[in-house]
Formats: sequence, C-alpha cells, structure tokens
Amino acid sequence: MKPFRASNPRGDTASNDVLNRLLINASPIADAAVQGAGLTEAFEALGNRILAAEPRRIWRPTRRVAAIGVVFAALLTTASIGFGGMITTHTGFFPDKPMTENDTSEYLRTDAPDFPPLVKKLVKDIPFPPGDSAESRVPLYVRQIQPGADGIPITVQAVGIKGHFSLLAVCAWRGYWVDAHNDGNKAKQALGADGLARVASSDAMKKTDSFWSLYFQVAQAEAKGDPSVPSDFASFYKANCSEAVK
Repeated sequence: MKPFRASNPRGDTASNDVLNRLLINASPIADAAVQGAGLTEAFEALGNRILAAEPRRIWRPTRRVAAIGVVFAALLTTASIGFGGMITTHTGFFPDKPMTENDTSEYLRTDAPDFPPLVKKLVKDIPFPPGDSAESRVPLYVRQIQPGADGIPITVQAVGIKGHFSLLAVCAWRGYWVDAHNDGNKAKQALGADGLARVASSDAMKKTDSFWSLYFQVAQAEAKGDPSVPSDFASFYKANCSEAVK
C-alpha cells in the first residue's frame, strides 16, 4: 500500500510526519482493501481538507474541546471511511488529564447512530417542570451539535452533556416559578423553587458551571416567595433562557 501523505498548507513538516505515522498506524483496514483505483487519492484529498479547516467551536458547555486537535478529527474521519460509514459514538479516546473544559472521560462522537440513545440515558434523571422533560429536548440538542459542511466530527463528553441539560433545567424551573408567582399559585411556587434547588446543587452542575451557587441562591429566595434576583442571574437569564424556556 502506498503510504498516505497529507500536505500541510501551514507548512509544518514535523506535523506532517506525526500525522502520517498516526494515520498509518491507526488504519482499521488491511492493505489489500485500500489498493482499489482512486482510494489513495481520496485519502489524500480528505487529509488535505481536514488540515486546511480551522477547528470549529460550538456553544458552551457542549463545544468541542480544542485539545482534541485536527489529528484526532482526522483519525475519526478516516476510520469511518474504513468501516464503510459504520461508526459508533464511543471513540475510545480518553484525555490523560482534565483541563479547563473537559475531564478525563471518553470523548463521544455526536454523528454516530448510537449517540442519541446514549444522551437520553445520561440525562434521564435531570428534573424538569411538569409537562417538560430532558428526553423531549434530546432531538434538538443532537441536531445542534452535528458536523458542519466540512464534515469534521464533533465530540463531547458525558459531563458536558449533563451540564448542558442541567442549564436548560435551570432556565425551565425559573420560568415555571415566575409563572406560578404571577398566578399566585403557592403550591407551584414551592415545586419550582425545589426543582431549581435540586438542579443547581447537582453534581453535574457543580462540575460544569461555577455559577451553580448563584442558581441555588435564587432557589432559596424563591422558596421565600421573593421574585427578585441578583443582577448576574438576571443577565444570565436574559442571555441564555429565552429559547430554553418552553
């Protein structure tokens, strides 16, 4: 088999050598399977397109972590071609150490067929107000984090998924409480305050959002019937919850 060689438009020869070795060693296909006419050229074109693309970032807390890099994206894309498009959300890639926006759990590929059911399983215990649920929001979430026109895979981690849905729940419970307060419904106000407190103090929220204590503070005020909120929370709610509240 002719070794794959990706040209680097940025002119980094060392990066070329590293990428070439990684791609050759990680190839899931036997040599004979890739010697058909046109396959070598296709791999070369794919590698060049991936290297030319700038890493894409998506909305916090589910945006792809920059530490993955284009090499990991290249390996994912190449592997999916080798298996005839039969991909799984489990990449088998675990960071060596946690950083600002990730822990050491596995990166999950968002365009795999088994990604949506895994998301449902991860978020099923996150409480939402009556008539709403984490599961009902999964389809929209999955659509929002699919690869763009460049086809480069996007990956997320379980903690990021839980953090994202917990943030949606904060918005939902606050909206529920405000409606109940406007209607003078004490029972619903109590339910709304309790729901917000449970989400705000959850492990998922504490791991992904440094403002969790602010959300909990609002829940405590709601339990006393106080509709006022700190200015930081008011700004957060205005910027993040207009589309999150059903």
